[in-house]
Amino acid sequence: MKIDKIKLIFISLLVLVIVMGNSSSATNVEVTTEKLSSRLQEGKQAVIILKIKNYEDVNQLGLETSLVPISSDKPLWNFGDSEPIINTNRYQQKIALNTSSLPAILTVTISGKVPDGVDRIKCDEIVLNKMHDTKLKYYEIRGDDKLINIESFDLIVNIKEDFENTLNQIRRKEFDNIKSETITVFNAGLTSEAQKIALEMNAIKWPGNLKLFGLFTIESDMTINIIIVVLILICLIIGYLFGSRRTDED
Repeated sequence: MKIDKIKLIFISLLVLVIVMGNSSSATNVEVTTEKLSSRLQEGKQAVIILKIKNYEDVNQLGLETSLVPISSDKPLWNFGDSEPIINTNRYQQKIALNTSSLPAILTVTISGKVPDGVDRIKCDEIVLNKMHDTKLKYYEIRGDDKLINIESFDLIVNIKEDFENTLNQIRRKEFDNIKSETITVFNAGLTSEAQKIALEMNAIKWPGNLKLFGLFTIESDMTINIIIVVLILICLIIGYLFGSRRTDED
């Protein structure tokens, strides 16, 4: 009985040592930055400061961003005091750092701007606008190809935003089918043509009231409904009287 208890205690201690050993060797990369907007427009500039630490068990850090350089003399990545020991192309969106020579806490500043959301392709006299993926990354951090941290944002494409705002102003149900076809035209890359159609639909002005026989003004749908009901009743009465008259004559 005592031997069984000793075995149980020994096994429990062995499991505890294994668990503690695994937890101590687990990769832990902390990222500290200010709160970032969830949506950004094309061309918008952004500055992100990252502090990466506790990466003793990582051989290589992979850093990536969807931002592009603001200008040819302003690189995307800045490593502060660590720059002399980091040999990498700081203008590239995706870089890899060997951790053997990095300090205990690595401060990284990303300074860039949001890329354009479209590629403009000219076909004869027609210009097609091919939309990019609108889910982009402020940054992505990997340790030995294992994802550590990622922060994303939605790209606001200006021509798409203007088009959707124009469509939202068109409220009449009579235009629903045309709106669907216009969206298809837009998605095919004919964005300028689709925007013109949407603007034309939005510019159509419907009369605020109607004239019945050029005499009576109809100012609401309720008035139209009452007139229709009255006309139906008149027709029924005339039909009934005409039918009764024919019956009497027979």
